[in-house]
Amino acid sequence: MAIQFLPPAMGRSAGWSSSEMEQAISTAQRSGNSRADRKTKASGTTTRSGTVFGLDVHAEIPLSFLEGASAEPGGRRLEISASSGDGTKLEWPQDAELVCDERAPDGAQIFRIESHPQAGYLISGPQYGSFLLSADGGQLRCCREDCPENNFQQLLIAQVLPFASLLQGLEVFHAGAVVKDGQAVALLGRSGAGKTSIALECCRRGASFLADDVLALEPNGDALLAHPGTALAGVDHAEGEHIGTGAGLSSEQIFTVDSRKQLVRMTGAVEPAPLGALFFLDRRPDGPEHPRFEPATDARMLLSSTFNFVLSTPERLRRLLEVCALAAQLRVERMVVGSAADSSELAGAIVQRLSPSP
Repeated sequence: MAIQFLPPAMGRSAGWSSSEMEQAISTAQRSGNSRADRKTKASGTTTRSGTVFGLDVHAEIPLSFLEGASAEPGGRRLEISASSGDGTKLEWPQDAELVCDERAPDGAQIFRIESHPQAGYLISGPQYGSFLLSADGGQLRCCREDCPENNFQQLLIAQVLPFASLLQGLEVFHAGAVVKDGQAVALLGRSGAGKTSIALECCRRGASFLADDVLALEPNGDALLAHPGTALAGVDHAEGEHIGTGAGLSSEQIFTVDSRKQLVRMTGAVEPAPLGALFFLDRRPDGPEHPRFEPATDARMLLSSTFNFVLSTPERLRRLLEVCALAAQLRVERMVVGSAADSSELAGAIVQRLSPSP
């Protein structure tokens, strides 16, 4: 889902420009079976929990999209409650500021985000319901309204939970990730670059799945911890057909299908992994037939890889800079290749790139 944000202090509908990045720099200087299936009783209601994006999620409502999330609790708690009726039950203040307005090519609204200093953030869409997230990212009230259940949960895992992770002190990158030889490998690039399909191909070659599309990162001394996301990977239909047979995916592993994508159930990671490498996928019509690796020396590539352009407080920007500075000390490379390159070949090239020299 392509998103255009309106940062409150920047007043524009796209990502940050180079000058804005520079201005931001000067302004700023966490087994086994799914925990989502374990139930505890609290105040007479059934609570399902799972740990994703570094958050220990405790929900009053069934969240099938969190099944398979097997990471150990990390201590950052997110309480999810449900409101019946329509979004007006969330009692959102009228003087909130619109900070994101995502629309389809025909102008129809997909979803929007409003911000209020005390109330927090309201994330809502005609086909997705409404989500009221507290300013500290610790409380979430949901109102599904009349939208389909799959749509409701898709927005929850794609936008709302990563936003809560950010509010609770982690940084979120627009990246997929796998774990190889005990270290996380992040795959970054624009939407459609093939991050997910390459990640799945890497898993065929011995890596383990960590996250799809959103990667939550946490500074840990001089290193970065990459936290597991949901145990779902979203691939478009063409890629799914190509990957399915070779990767051994069965129909039972396809969680849901919509007009654009199919969600594939993966084996969830049980713990965070230290980040070891980042690869920027650079597909070009005139790119080489076989992938070429080159150092990614422009710091703005890392800065612009954030998944969230809405939160622009000095504290958040300082954290973003810290995470990018730590990431820059790792192996950071651009993989340049032609648009028609096969995801299997690209995954093989990355795995070989990471293999120890003979």
